[in-house]
Amino acid sequence: MEKVKYLLMSGAVASASCIVNPATAATIVDGACISVSDPSGCLFSGNINSSSNGGNSFLNAQNAYNLYNDTHPAAAPDILLTVLASTDDGNFGSFGSFTGGGSDSGTWNLPGFLVEFVAVKASSQFVLYRLNSPASSGFWDTFDIPFQNNPHDISHLVFFGTEQMVAVPEPATWAFMIFGFGAIGGAMRRQRSVKTTISYA
Repeated sequence: MEKVKYLLMSGAVASASCIVNPATAATIVDGACISVSDPSGCLFSGNINSSSNGGNSFLNAQNAYNLYNDTHPAAAPDILLTVLASTDDGNFGSFGSFTGGGSDSGTWNLPGFLVEFVAVKASSQFVLYRLNSPASSGFWDTFDIPFQNNPHDISHLVFFGTEQMVAVPEPATWAFMIFGFGAIGGAMRRQRSVKTTISYA
């Protein structure tokens, strides 16, 4: 993989790109990007998908952002994208749901996952956002993708983050739980076996 970094000196605008091979389109970070943590995210030219191979790979966006970060301290730190799901995958419905397909805004829900980054793709660009804190649901819109004050309709969303870990009790905890249930059951059984005798004077 060849990495290319360049700085355009006109108006202190900078761009970075990661070129997978000359035949594929590069993913370029727009020079107005402050940080993916900024409420406006970072605008990229090109496409993004959940594949780790090819010209539209999410790794191109990750590498382009990290190169951009080299010349823009506000963009720090480097990012590491771990794919969870994408709405353009045929099996997205088995992971979660989203509303607003074919429009410029909606919601998303990925139960069991903690989403850290969301890429919103529309037209020939996408915006990458880092959430303030990892979440399993949220809102999306295409308002940060410029189009003459008339938002583009969504193409797809790509989610990055981690799967929520379900706490599994230690063996000693299981033993205490079983003992506790047994003790409660024994106490309830004794209460039922006690007979109350009423005598009248």
